[in-house]
Formats: sequence, C-alpha cells, structure tokens
Amino acid sequence: MPFGLNYCCRPVVVFWSWLLLGIGLLGIGSSPLLAQEPVPPEVPAAKETPLREQTIYIPYSKLRSMFEKEGRGVFLAYEKFQELWNAAQAATRKLDEIKPPLGALITESESQATVQKDVVQVAAQIKIDILTEGWHEIPLRLTDAAIREAKVKDEAAKIIFVPEQGYKLLIEKKGKEPEQILLSLVYCKAFSKGAGTNSVQFDAPQAPVNRWQITISEPGIKVLVHPSLATNDSSAEIKNSDAVKDPAEMKDAPKETKVEAFVGAAPQVRIDWNPKAEGAAGQMALTTVQVRQEVVIEEGVMQTKAYLAFDISRADLQELTVEVPEGQNVVNVFDPNVQKWEKKVAGEVQTLTIKLFQPARGNQNVTIEMEKFGDDKEMAEDMGRKDFQAPDIKVLNVARQQGIVVARLASSLRGEVTTRNALLQIDAADLPAPLAGQDWPFAYRYAAHPYSLTISAEKVRPQIEVDELVEVYLEPQQTTFDLLAMYNIQKAGVFQLELQVPEGFEVRQVLGREVAGAAAVVVDSHHVDEVLLADGKKAKTKLVVNLARKALGRVALWVELQRRQEDANLQTPTGKKSVLDLTIPRVATAKLLRTTGRLMVYAPESLRINPTETKGLRAIAMSEAAQGIESTRGGRFAETRPFLAFAYTQEPAQLQVDAERRQPFITAEQLLFVQVESGVAKYEVTFNYNILYSGVKTLRMDVPAALYEQKELRLPPGAMKEKKLLPQPADVAQGDVALELSSDAEFLGPNVIKFVGERKLAEMQVGQSVGIELPVLRPRGIDRHTGKIAAAKGETIDLGVEGIPEGLRPIDPQRDLPAANLPAVPSRAFEFTDDWTLKLVASRYELEDVKRTSIDRAFVRMAVTRGDETTVQCLYRLRSAKQRVAIILPKVVGAGSAFDRQPLRVNNIPVPLEKDQNQFYIPLTGHTADEYVLVELRYTLPNYQSKLVLPEFPENPAVQQVFLAAFLPDERKLLGIRGTWSEEDDLRQSRSYGSAAGHSDDQLLAWVRSDVPNSQGLENFPTQGTRYLYSALRPGTGPAGVLTLIAVHKYVLWTAIVLLVAGVGLALTWRPMCNRMWWLGALVVGVVLSSLFFPTFAQAVLNDVLWWSLALVLLGWTLHFFAWALPMVANWMTARMARAAAVATAVAAAATASTAGTTSAAPLPAEIEFKDAQSGESPPPTTSSFTKGHTDEGKEGGIN
Repeated sequence: MPFGLNYCCRPVVVFWSWLLLGIGLLGIGSSPLLAQEPVPPEVPAAKETPLREQTIYIPYSKLRSMFEKEGRGVFLAYEKFQELWNAAQAATRKLDEIKPPLGALITESESQATVQKDVVQVAAQIKIDILTEGWHEIPLRLTDAAIREAKVKDEAAKIIFVPEQGYKLLIEKKGKEPEQILLSLVYCKAFSKGAGTNSVQFDAPQAPVNRWQITISEPGIKVLVHPSLATNDSSAEIKNSDAVKDPAEMKDAPKETKVEAFVGAAPQVRIDWNPKAEGAAGQMALTTVQVRQEVVIEEGVMQTKAYLAFDISRADLQELTVEVPEGQNVVNVFDPNVQKWEKKVAGEVQTLTIKLFQPARGNQNVTIEMEKFGDDKEMAEDMGRKDFQAPDIKVLNVARQQGIVVARLASSLRGEVTTRNALLQIDAADLPAPLAGQDWPFAYRYAAHPYSLTISAEKVRPQIEVDELVEVYLEPQQTTFDLLAMYNIQKAGVFQLELQVPEGFEVRQVLGREVAGAAAVVVDSHHVDEVLLADGKKAKTKLVVNLARKALGRVALWVELQRRQEDANLQTPTGKKSVLDLTIPRVATAKLLRTTGRLMVYAPESLRINPTETKGLRAIAMSEAAQGIESTRGGRFAETRPFLAFAYTQEPAQLQVDAERRQPFITAEQLLFVQVESGVAKYEVTFNYNILYSGVKTLRMDVPAALYEQKELRLPPGAMKEKKLLPQPADVAQGDVALELSSDAEFLGPNVIKFVGERKLAEMQVGQSVGIELPVLRPRGIDRHTGKIAAAKGETIDLGVEGIPEGLRPIDPQRDLPAANLPAVPSRAFEFTDDWTLKLVASRYELEDVKRTSIDRAFVRMAVTRGDETTVQCLYRLRSAKQRVAIILPKVVGAGSAFDRQPLRVNNIPVPLEKDQNQFYIPLTGHTADEYVLVELRYTLPNYQSKLVLPEFPENPAVQQVFLAAFLPDERKLLGIRGTWSEEDDLRQSRSYGSAAGHSDDQLLAWVRSDVPNSQGLENFPTQGTRYLYSALRPGTGPAGVLTLIAVHKYVLWTAIVLLVAGVGLALTWRPMCNRMWWLGALVVGVVLSSLFFPTFAQAVLNDVLWWSLALVLLGWTLHFFAWALPMVANWMTARMARAAAVATAVAAAATASTAGTTSAAPLPAEIEFKDAQSGESPPPTTSSFTKGHTDEGKEGGIN
C-alpha cells in the first residue's frame, strides 16, 4: 500500500546515515595520518578555592595612576553604564548646521569705462559676499579681455584662468561669519572700428546691481549701451545740442561725453558710439521718393493703396506734401512717425499735408489709402463696360519721383487697358519683393511724373450648368416633388438662384445639400414671385433663393414641394381613373448654359399608374435614373415604390398620368392549434390577414354553428367585434353560421384575428380512446387561403388520426411551425390549401417513473499538494426536474474548514450548500427541467488519499462520461492504478501539465460548459505537479467507482532501481559471461513486458536512474574484464620471449657441434623447461597452453 513522504524517506535516510557513519569510522580507524596522538593520563584537578569578597581602599590621589594603565578596568552595574552612556552621547551630539546654497556671490558691480586711443579700459569695483568657510572660486568671466590690475584689501588678488570659462578669483575665508570684500579690477579690450560706428563687447562679471559709466573724450558722441535697462545721457545731449548759441557758453561747455547705464545681470555688455551728424548747414533737404501704387477694381468701386518711401538727406523734414486727384476719397494716411494730416481741395486736385512727430532724415515711409465709387455704386445690370482711371499721385518738393503701378480686377470682372501714358509695362516676375508672388495682371513702371492709366472693365457672366434629379411621390392624399439641383458655376459666382415651380404647390423646404462631390449652398431666404403667363394671367411659379455666401464651383440645392388633393378615385377603389398633370419643377433655363435632368415617379401599390403624355421626356430604366447621383428619398415614403423613370434636357417637359385605386387583395393564413388534456380539448384559431392596395371595413368568417351557439368558440376581449349576419348569405355551408368581423379602423395591411374556445371530453380510462372533431373556420371574400393544423397533448395522452385525412398533408411539427406563437410543443401537424376534414383520436396511457436527474458530462480535478492536502473541483453539467439534488461527499469532508469560501456555484452564481443530518443538497431553484445547469463544487481533503473518491448522488441519476484529472507533486512517481477507469494520457508524450492529446484542461472545461450560459471563470482552480487524466463511462458507486493511485516518492523509487539493477549487476561481476548475458536479457524482457501490460509502471521506471545504473554495471564489468585479461596477456608475452631465447640457444649449440666435426647432429630436445633463476619456479605456460584457455570454472573466459 502506498505510504506518505515521511514514511517513504525514513528507510533511505537511515540507510545512508549508517553507511556514511561506517565509512567515517573505517577511515578514522585505518588511516595512520589521521590517527590522534596518545592522550596523556589525566592529572587530577586541584581543589577549587572558593571566592571571597574583599574591600580594598585606594587613596584618591593615587586613583588616576592606579586605573590609567593597560589591563585595568572598572566594573559597573548595567543601569549605571546606561546612564553614563546616554549622558556621553547627549554631550557629543551636535546640531546640524544649515549651510547657504552658495558659498559666495557677487552682489554689486560698478564699472567706469573710458575710451582711449585704441582700447576701452574699465575700472570696476566689485562687492563680493563670502558666506561659508574655506576656499572659494568666484567667476569673473572676461574671456576675451586683458586684466591689468586686481586687488583685494590693497593686496594682489589671486586670479586663475579656466579655458572656455574665463577668469576666476581664488580666495580663502577664515571664520564662520559671513564677510564682504571689495575687489578692485582694471581690465581693457580693443574696440572694433566700423563705418561711422565703433563697438566693443565685454563678458563682464554678473551682478544683480550692475552700473556702468562710459566716458568718451569727445563731445556730442551718441552712445548706445546693450542691454540698457536704464540710461542717463541727458547731460551730454544738452551740453552738445544745437541750442547752445552763446560763445561764452560754448567756451564753458564740457569737452567730453558721459553716459550712465544700468544693465542688470546681463551676460554681455556692448557699447556702440559714433559722432552726432550735423548735415549740410544752411541748405534745404534733398528728397527723392519711390512710389508703389496698388489698384484693385471691384464692382462699382476702385481701391488704391500707395506706399511712399522717402529718402531725405542734407537736412531734416518736418512735413510732407502730396497731391491726389479730386475724385478720390482719402481714407487713411498712416505711419508710426505721422502726427496728423490735412486735406485741401483746390480745383481738380487734393493736397495732403502730412506732419511728422520727429523731423525725418534718411528713410521715411508713408502709406495712403484711397477709394472711388462709381456713379451708380455698382456695375450695370446689362453688363455694360465702365472705365476706371488709376489716380495720379504727385509728391511735392522732391527732386525725383519714381514708382510702380500695379492693378487687378475682382474675379467677377474682366477688362483691358485702354489708355497708358509714361508707363512701361513690366513682367510679373520682375516685381519687387513686396509684390512678388502675387497676382497682378497689370504691372507698370514710371520714371517721372506725370503718368496716366485707364482700364475698361465689365462684369463677367457666370457659366452655369445644372444636373437635376426630380422625384415625384404620388399618394392618394397628396403629391410631393423633390428637386435636387447640382450646379456647376464657373467664371463668376452668384448670390441668387431662380427656379420654376408648378402652380399650387407649397414650398416646404429649401436647403443646401452635399451630394456627389458638390458642396451645399448656404441658403439665406427664399420667396415665390408672380410671373405673367402667355395667356395674360399671373401665377406664382418663380422661386427665388437668396444665398448667404457666393456660390461658385460645384454646389447643390434641394427643394421640397407638396400639394394636398381630395380625389375620390384615388382614395377609394371606384374603378374610375383620374388624370394628373405633373408639371416638373426645374431651374430657370434663361441664364443656364446647359441643363440635364432625370425624373423618377414613385407611387404606392394601391395606385395603378399609366403615363398618357410624355412631352420632352425619354423613358429610361430606374437604375439609369439613379446612376451618378444619390436619391433624397431616405427613409421617407416607405409605402411607395418606383414606377416610372424619364430623362429630359433644356426643352420644356410635361408629364401626364392616369391614376386609379386598385381593388383590395386579401390573403389569409390560418393556424389551428388544439391542445388535448385530460377531459378537455382547447382550441386556438389564428388568422393572419394581409390586405393589399385598399382597405376594407368588414371581414366575413363562417364558423361551425354548434360551437358558436354553445359559445365554445369566441373572440377574446379587445378591439375586434363580431356580429351575426342577418339574413344569412346564400353560400353559407350547412352547419355553419356567417359572422361579420369589424374593428375601430378599416382593415389594411397585416391584421391578426384570433378565436379561442374549448370542448369538454368524456373521461378517458387507461387504454381507452376518444374521438375529437376539429372546428373548421372558413374565411369568405378573400383571394387566397392557406393554413396549418397543430395538435399538442398531455403527458399521459397519445394522439392519432381516425381514417384518412382529406385535403391535408403531414408536416414536421418541430420545423414547419412558428414555435414562438404556440402555447405548447405540438406532436402532430398538417397543412392545407383548400377544404379539409380531420378527426383526432386521443388515447390515455399510464406513465412509468423515470430518472429525474441526468448528468451527461462531468469533469473532476483533484490536486495533491506538498502539504499532503487534496483540493477538489467537481464540475457537472446536468438537467433535473427536482428543485434539490442530493449529494454525498467523502467521509473526510464534514468540517467547515474543508470547504472553500464559496464551495457551490450554479451557472457561476454562488449558492448555499444545503445540509441535513446525513447528506448535502444542491439547490436548483429557478431552473427548468429542459435547460442545462452547470454545478461547480469545491472542497479540500485534509490528508493525502491514495484512493480518489468522487462525490456520489444517492438518487441514482443517469450519469454519462466522467473525466478525472489527478495532479501529483513532481516528487511522487505513479506506478499504477486500480479501478474501473481508463487512462486517457498518451504515453508517447510527456506527463507535463496539459499534455494529454486532445484532452487538455481548457478543452475539457469548454466541453463540460457547452450550451450553458454564464459559465465563465472556471479556470481559476490552482493546480501544480504532474497531471494524470482518466475517464469512465457511467462509473459505479461506492468502492466500484474509486480510483486508487499507487505512487511512491521518487527517492524511494530511485533507491530501489539502484539497489536492484546496480546491486544485482555488480554481484554478477564474478559470474561467467553467459550468466551475465542471461540476466541482461531477462532485464530487457521484463522492461518490454512491463511496457505492454503495465505502461504506467514502465514509464516511471524507465528514467535516467535506470540508465545510469546500467551504465555503472557495464563499467564494473569492463573494469573486471581488464583486471582479468591484463595479467594473462603479460604472462603470455613473457612465455613467448623465453621460448624464443631457448630456441636461439639450441640452434647456437647445434651449430657449434657441427663445426667441431661431429658426424651426426644431436636431435633438439622435444621440450625445454625454463625455470626462474631466482625462485626456481617454472615459467608461465607456453602459447599452446595459453590458447587452450583456462579450465578453471568461475574465471573470466572459463568453461561453464
């Protein structure tokens, strides 16, 4: 019987412990190197002297000399030691010093720069605050400057130079208090000389307060400091201005220029200076001007923008004067230096006087904007031409005026130059930078004033092409037109669209619509105007649409028109036709270049439409009409369908049709359902009417008179009403009564009429039969009638047919009937298309009790942990007619700790596991007997169980296939099983988790939960170790259904393999070779037989330990062979050498004898015996004796 881990390992541990102990004792006893020296005899210990407390008094004056020596100590109580230690730690603890973030910084810098002959020398006083103790490096920068002097407290400062960083001040501070020092620094740098401007730049030391004073030994110098947060140079300006006229003051005026500036913490300081220019004294300013004149002509207005660029030299100008033509309206004159401007009209010119803030010298720009409106403020309606003359702008008091004149027209205009004087046309590619890249079709240059330019412009007529789609929806109560117009507007845009609409129609919607790549127009408003017709009458047929934005390119407009109509021939089936004139709405063709259109007519099936007049129309297919353009029907007018399609062009088009209301077409589909139960037959007759084309107010139904009079067949309460026709029609069949069915509204389209009733039957005994006549209901006044008959029965009743049914055809009740509309599942079904007769026969039988619970699929997982516990997950897919299913768990499961927190789940929903005194119950409340239920049960077995016992169902349900997956720790090896279970694992694959071919856990979980809703989340059951899968079909209960696993610890198995294979193999080392071969063959045969009859055991045994054991045995046999064979080979070699020496001696002796004259040679000895010279023993056997082999039994190669 299998045993646990501790029990399995105990013999192995004991064996190896005794083995190691024996080896150790043997080595200790036999090795002379490890032997201990003889232990001397024990000397009896002296008698211990008891301790006594003594008090020794030491003079206080000798206390230090007594204890302050090596090896002396003072012993204290632990409490006294803690007190002294804490006091010492508190005395040595120091407060953490808070250090400033910087060790030193420059707080203030005052620099005095003096411009000398070729260099600028700067004398700086720099205040430095040193905050921390020690050496500090203070950056002075000055990368490209030369330091002439550096002192701190009248002593030379320590200055170092770092490449790419500049100079640094190296200073040491002693003491902890902050200290401020003053660094006197003198440095210089050569300045660069330019055309009228000198410049120098310093990488000066940075300080938040940084003041510079620049001194130049010449008066009237203009000095610029960059950056300049604040500059004070008023003294220099006042002392060197032109206002100093008195010679005495000129004599006392200073001879140098000084500027003071605050630059802040700037990384660089740049100084620029040059002498102040005075110009030509006593002469007038010399001025030239470059004019860039831009003219834009739009409908009714000409806008001009002139850019004047003045070049002023010799003197300053305070004001500018410009003349423009009298008809131009000066809108604005602007420039940052323009203070104000005035306009004076004198004759045909206007004089503009422009005053400046500051007198201008050098460059001065002025921009003038003008516009001129036409006499009528817009272009004429008849597209007449109009001349526009570019304004002649003249600048007064200038030496030379040159310029460029450019002009362009709005996109809605076109024109040409009619007159041009003193202008030279230039190419657009030669325009200067401000005008380059712009569209200026008219570009000219003039070299001197005056000049003239006249452009004749006219309005561009737009070219409009229209593609229309008109959809007509003819309905009995109204007619609706949908017009989708796709415009292609070129050359000029439009703000207004005109359309022709039929008279009497209401404009419902006017919208822009994006369709077929065309943009939607932006509609502002629309209105309908009256138009004078050819007969002199006025009619509102002109629709004007105003747009909020200009329409240009491909745009689309959608218009909906509608008219109500009261035509009795269209609303009721009178049999008469009505003529409908359909005037097609379309875009007004007077201003169009080309027009194409398509017309589609829709109508409901209740109307019959025939075209009678198609003027200007060409019939086309419906697919061709909808090609290339999207219909605007959408989901509207669902009851209509396309009838007619036409195409038209710019020519007038007219369509006239005849419309007639169709007669109603009525079809009825009957479903007769009869449910036979004990003592009663229930009827339910459903008629599904479909009334097409026209509605009807009443329907006629012929029903059996007996059922109607006895009220066994009636209409349910509702809107449907029944009335017996009086007098009865002549075509009523015998035994029937004609009823008139009506409702609150007329019958049109799908309608459902249902009759219900029941008839009592005679009491049926077991084995007796009762005939049931089915009611025959006949709808009258219809065009087509079909139906089906379905019969359902109770559990103890069987239905049959008496005789041969007439007019009926049997059908499948499960597939050919609308199961959703039946109250019960039918057992018999028929269908008919004409009159029929059917009589059913009901027979009663006694029911036999069957199993109430069926478990068709089950999957159980048991995982053995290293703590010798077994976790169990049981999954059952079952169907049960009971509300509670009893279950018996293994006997070891009883305590509350054996269950998980939620041990039971039904369809992945936690439910309580019920229990009485003896067993547990699985509640199935809320589930029907026909639906699958997935039950999941989890519990834990406290101890390792070699017998895997499954939960039992005491009510003996029908159980089909069950899969059991057992998980053992990796250190346990399975040797075999016992029980009525089949092994599902493939031995050709590894035993790793999930390796069973076709039966992995995921596949089995999917198999067991198929057809069960809400069955996810079963994969969270933890498993580990080696997986073994078994299955059983209808496993037995009790001991017959138990699966027993025979498993041992892997160390026990490996030890047994080593002892059996290696022990027996090594023991056979001294046996003959044939014995060893027989043993090896028996081992191979045993392995093969075990693989055939005990595959689990064979797989556990055939491992690396077995092969290494066999390798060890073969190695021992090989060593033994060499130990036996090497001495034999050495003896054979020695004997061979001795025999050769003897033969050589004999030959030599014979030769000597023959030389001495011996007449006859002595014969050689038959056998020469050689003996060892030292021991006197005989040499090893000869070759012949060696080749014959040993005859001793038990030796290597001996005879058995």
